[in-house]
Amino acid sequence: MTATAIAPTTIDAERYRAVMRHLPTGVAAVCSTDPVTGIQNGMIVGTFASLSMEPALVTFSVMHSSTSWPKISEAATFSVSLLSEDQQQVCRALSAKGGEDKLGSVDWSESVWGTPHIHGSLAWFDCRIDQQFTAGDHIVVIASALEMTPAERISAPLIFHGGRFGSFRDAA
Repeated sequence: MTATAIAPTTIDAERYRAVMRHLPTGVAAVCSTDPVTGIQNGMIVGTFASLSMEPALVTFSVMHSSTSWPKISEAATFSVSLLSEDQQQVCRALSAKGGEDKLGSVDWSESVWGTPHIHGSLAWFDCRIDQQFTAGDHIVVIASALEMTPAERISAPLIFHGGRFGSFRDAA
């Protein structure tokens, strides 16, 4: 089957954002420890997803203008903590612009891979970057999952939808 070329269209960024607000997204914290200074770095992504089961790959994207991602990507490994419904303050702390110690007010512990795992999260992944490439105004990251740990407690996930935080509870 031959792909048909489609002429690119220009969609206004504000309209695009307004329409995409209808899609709920999970909230994940991506964190690392600077190998030179030992300072923990973190940021929030709403695009974290499974990419492949064999091998175990995950993916997310980040704005190319991010000041947090370059710091995180310098480490050999990074973690992803899937935030639970009661972790809105963690999300706010890691979403703050600037600042050297975003994890200063966040309860976390170091994993066996040397990455910050945020306490109270639904699950943790320790990852290694396999690929990064530019797509539009974002950097797409593909990473190998080195270790995955589900939380012992069951909780609802933190979800972002329509510009607000929320959660999802099974109706059963």
